[in-house]
Amino acid sequence: MNETLESIFQSAWSNLKNYQDFMKSKPAVIAFSGGKDSSLLLQFYLWLHNENLISHFPTIYHLDHSIRDNLDQESEISKYINSIAPNSTFKKKTFLSLQLRPN
Repeated sequence: MNETLESIFQSAWSNLKNYQDFMKSKPAVIAFSGGKDSSLLLQFYLWLHNENLISHFPTIYHLDHSIRDNLDQESEISKYINSIAPNSTFKKKTFLSLQLRPN
């Protein structure tokens, strides 16, 4: 991790002073889309865990709306999560009612 990101994470943790006890006592659930925002949030929680600031690694949750075929994206998400947090809990929810139907 580069020094800039480390500094940002340290600052974020300091700014979360009012929530630190809660974050330490309860495992988080991260909604993970594979985008930049959720990737950064996951990196932040990984940093918190590696720095022993929290004891529970979050459950990573991916929501599949089934609006479009995204098997390639889901494969990339799975590879990414396994590369940074191989022992994490990854859950996926698929909404079949929203699934595209052939015309």
